[in-house]
Amino acid sequence: MILFIRNASLTHSLLLKPHPLILITTVRTYGSHSRTPFEVLVFDQCKSGQIKKLEDALGYFDKMVSVKPLPSTETFNQLLISVSRMRCVDAFEMYKRMKLVGIQPNVFTANILINCCCQLSRLDCAFSLFGEMLKRGFQIDTVTFTSLIKGLCLQGKVFLALEVFERMIEMGIQPNVVTCGTVISGLCRIGEVGNALELQKNMGRWNCKPDIVSYGAIIDSLCKRGSVKEALNLFSRMIKDQGIVPSVIVYSSLISGLCSSDRLSEALQLFYNMSGRGIAADAIIYSSLIHGISKHGLRKEAKTFFDEMVNRGISPTVVTYSILVDSLSKEGKMREAGELFAEMISLGKEPNALTYNSMIGGLCLTGKIDEAHRLFDSMGDKGLEHDEHSFTVLINGYCKNFRLDDALQLFKKMKQNGLKPTQVTYSTLVNGLCRAGRIRNAQSLFDEMQSVGISPNVVTYGALLDGLCKNGYIDEAVDLFQSLEGMGFKYNIRICSLVIDGLCKAGKFEDAKRLFDDLPNRALVPNVITYTILISGMCKEGMQFEAERLLFEMEKNGCLPNAVTYKTLIKGFLEAKDFKKAKELLQKMREKNFH
Repeated sequence: MILFIRNASLTHSLLLKPHPLILITTVRTYGSHSRTPFEVLVFDQCKSGQIKKLEDALGYFDKMVSVKPLPSTETFNQLLISVSRMRCVDAFEMYKRMKLVGIQPNVFTANILINCCCQLSRLDCAFSLFGEMLKRGFQIDTVTFTSLIKGLCLQGKVFLALEVFERMIEMGIQPNVVTCGTVISGLCRIGEVGNALELQKNMGRWNCKPDIVSYGAIIDSLCKRGSVKEALNLFSRMIKDQGIVPSVIVYSSLISGLCSSDRLSEALQLFYNMSGRGIAADAIIYSSLIHGISKHGLRKEAKTFFDEMVNRGISPTVVTYSILVDSLSKEGKMREAGELFAEMISLGKEPNALTYNSMIGGLCLTGKIDEAHRLFDSMGDKGLEHDEHSFTVLINGYCKNFRLDDALQLFKKMKQNGLKPTQVTYSTLVNGLCRAGRIRNAQSLFDEMQSVGISPNVVTYGALLDGLCKNGYIDEAVDLFQSLEGMGFKYNIRICSLVIDGLCKAGKFEDAKRLFDDLPNRALVPNVITYTILISGMCKEGMQFEAERLLFEMEKNGCLPNAVTYKTLIKGFLEAKDFKKAKELLQKMREKNFH
């Protein structure tokens, strides 16, 4: 097993440095006398968990420190445990009073206080107590180390926790399954899955058998990083080799991972496997499945799972509702989305920013831009802050509805609010301005984008090239296209097709044909759009028969023409008054069931 000793001197100082606030003193013991009826009562109530109110516990403590003889250290420890579960701060106050009346703390007392320190994020006090335990000769045990390790992991100090783990082994103290599970969980939280697996494999050295906690942590971490295959293999080993019954948490991790990886059928299979084992699904599992199903456009199936969830008495979460609202909004089904949105609110499940953004996007999609803006403004009334995504969604809506001035005004407000426009925000505006023919505004925004350190992507370049070509700025488009080559930019077939189309429409067919013929040298394969563009250009140049040969060539190359390709070529022959050829092509088109 790999041990992670990063700074042994640091660990040594943490373990031994005394803390001025906490000292374990050696005084007389009261553990040998027989228990009084009152002491038995307190001890039994603590052990059985009947003390649930802090005032009751403190009342018992006040009486305990005033009776003679004093109750044993063990009884005080039990009361400390009860209080620490409610409020660790009060446990420390009790400890101070214990010392004042002469009660001798033991290793159990120290363990309780160390655990309290860790829960209060006072690791300095925890390690001071530990150092004092060593100095006083207390028999340090696994519980002590496990508390320290857990505290460090909760603070994100996993590598330091591993150093303590190493010190524990050096001292001859055997870790148990809880200790190992704590370290494994910590490793998984920081992405050290490989080391977590290695530690799990070595648990046998300390006679520890991996349990559902360690398996669950590793499986969840593997799923979150996309290693679903490895997670499923580990899941199988857990059941077959270790005989461990999987928990709903493990199933939740796997189903979520499968849905995120678009392996919906396997997720559903696992869901039914879980039901067959008598394990009831929770809201998280249903939400994951509903999300996965919605991504595949299976809205009715998603609603079926939603209804099943409700019928089983599982309350849908904000996430569940938001997934369905988003799915409906993307389909433009705003009446159903609005009903779900209202239902959320009526049930006291306040929509979050993602829910609002989905609704706003759907309203924009259906042309209800003013209603979308009103919903955008209402977010502030609900205590929700607009973020970059909120603004971008509404800006996109204005652009698609050709309300560019409103989009630019919102863009200005976004910056005034201290938010930084993203690559998507700029690309959306550049595209919208180009579609509206406002090329110079688009170029200005394109330059601003780069000046603030945001690099244009293939979408941004594609939008600007398309705008330049369609608005007659073909020379500028070619210059921009050539500059991309000089930068080593990885453009795609869509960008090349845009330039070929612009060249054809500008009467520069030979340049278009050269670019088309050069596509293989650029490791690009023409698609049906590219072929159709060139066929159209050939027809405009009176090269109908060359265009027909290109049609045969594209079929030979495995690129199937579509209805637009045929209609483009038929139109070319009609313009050339070759009605016989046009009729032949029309017949072929019908044979292929194109309309």
